[in-house]
Order: sequence, then structure tokens, then C-alpha cells
Amino acid sequence: MNIDPAKLIVFVNFVNECCAVMDDDYVSTWLQTPNSNLNMDKPIDLFSQGEVERLHRLLYFIEIDEADLV
Repeated sequence: MNIDPAKLIVFVNFVNECCAVMDDDYVSTWLQTPNSNLNMDKPIDLFSQGEVERLHRLLYFIEIDEADLV
């Protein structure tokens, strides 16, 4: 598998941001679970499609308690 180092850095930074707003042990589950705030898409799928800004907005709303984790 050939991974673009720039995309890997963006993903690691995103995971770190997830850890800042939810329990570290829950991040991998959250990334792989369909989310009602994302029209039941999985965050990991949206990340791979390049919708990183949409995920950052969701993390912001989760952090200020305006959105749930699921």
C-alpha cells in the first residue's frame, strides 16, 4: 500500500483533534460508526473523500455541545 505522507499527516492531526473533544478510546469507534449529523455517513469515509472541513465543523459543534457524537 502506498500512502501519501501529506494525507497521513492530515489524518493524524484530525485524530488528535478528535481526541481533544472525545475520549481517546472512543475515537476509532466514532470514526467507523454512521453518524446522524453526517446523514448516516461514517466520518472515516468522509475523510477519505476529502470532506475534512465538514468533519472539523462537526467536531466544533460536538465540543460546544451543539451536536452529539452519534
